[in-house]
Amino acid sequence: MVGSPGAEWVLFPVVVRGKAANRYNGAEVAAARRRGKCSPESAAGDLTPLTGCLMPVQGRGTAGDPGGAAERTRPGTSWSRVPWKDIAKESFRFTLFKWAEELDSVGRIQELFDCYEQALELFPADEVILNSMGEQLFRMGFRDEAAGHFHKALKLRPDYPEARENFYRVANWLVERWHFLMLNDHRRNQKYQQAIQKAVQNGCHTVLDIGTGTGILGMCAKKAGAAEVYACELSKTMYELACEVVTANGMEGSIKILHLKSLEMEVPKDIPHRVSLVVTETVDAGLFGEGIIESLIHAWHHLLLPPKRGENEFREQSATGRVIPAGATVFGMAVECSEIRRHHRQCVSEVGGLSMAAAGQLRSPVSCSTEPDDSMEPYTTERLSRLPGGYKPLTEPFTAFNIDFNNVQDLEGLSSREVQELYLPVIKEGELDALAVWFQLHLDEESSLSTGPQEDTCWEQAIYPFHSATG
Repeated sequence: MVGSPGAEWVLFPVVVRGKAANRYNGAEVAAARRRGKCSPESAAGDLTPLTGCLMPVQGRGTAGDPGGAAERTRPGTSWSRVPWKDIAKESFRFTLFKWAEELDSVGRIQELFDCYEQALELFPADEVILNSMGEQLFRMGFRDEAAGHFHKALKLRPDYPEARENFYRVANWLVERWHFLMLNDHRRNQKYQQAIQKAVQNGCHTVLDIGTGTGILGMCAKKAGAAEVYACELSKTMYELACEVVTANGMEGSIKILHLKSLEMEVPKDIPHRVSLVVTETVDAGLFGEGIIESLIHAWHHLLLPPKRGENEFREQSATGRVIPAGATVFGMAVECSEIRRHHRQCVSEVGGLSMAAAGQLRSPVSCSTEPDDSMEPYTTERLSRLPGGYKPLTEPFTAFNIDFNNVQDLEGLSSREVQELYLPVIKEGELDALAVWFQLHLDEESSLSTGPQEDTCWEQAIYPFHSATG
């Protein structure tokens, strides 16, 4: 290899065989190949594995000067110390990215990720390499992992525009659309903030926000004056987004955010002691679809201080635990709705003179049954007030049940409650298409939120389609 006069040659190893652990192998890489991102291994059969690459570093001694700033290495050896870190790092990046292009062009995705992971072992705080690996992961469909690398790059260099643009691009892919409805629901946000402020002012000084999302409820607690605030979030992308939002609000050092499911949290491993207040909004249109019951049972047993026993108990608020929301009341109503009907069962007996009778048993996989089936969803969601053609109430709204989130016995007994039959007077004649269900969320003794059909809220109503025995 020939270099220009006055140049030094430094060895940059970019592929090391025999790495024991790699997260991007097996089924995942195979899936990427099926998506057309990788060519068959045989396409790379003639490519000689690269174990090192010599790059010229200009202006640092001469090739014949053994006393130069760089310690010479032979091909195949490990890294030598390079005092001029910036120049060496630029050369290393250039080599890494060029070799990654070569590996990608012949479908050697496994080795491409090997290169990046080993590069990050050498330069774990290199924001450019982190961002580049994130781009590779995003291209291959590993969006959660990509977001993690973009976020690490941003933490190292907050003014890095490429990493910021990449992070929010991935977030747009991964953030569920309902987050926007929630954040834009002014009434919901205001009611939660008022309930949290009241609880903190009444002595709840240690707070855990379960399913923090963007971190808004935890920040409300800190703003209200809570001494300690913890938050947990299962989604890696939402966790990283919450970290960004909390930092932007100047609360980075005062709110501890954990990338954990609350069911995995322990005292004192994750938080130093039990808290006096849990805040959460892990409720969907059907109230229980996001696992709030399981989360609260675990919280009462492992994360919360004991509840207040009764009206006559005079212990300080800081010595007892409570939950916001405090409970809920679930309502229902039988409805006729042609729009729901046509989305969940076959409504025609013939098409263009051709009989469809043999397909008469076809129906949607959404059905509430006394015999649960893993292949079926119990309910879907609709905003009844905006359905084309509207709907007709066949019964008056009725109260299905109440649940107290501050009573662990009530929570644990919910699944073991006996099935009860309700007899409802029919107020209008019609065809039963579904049972519409909504709830009132009691934040505390004074404040509540309703998800009813006439409410302008971020929640829709849960729809349990009715399928007759004959289809």
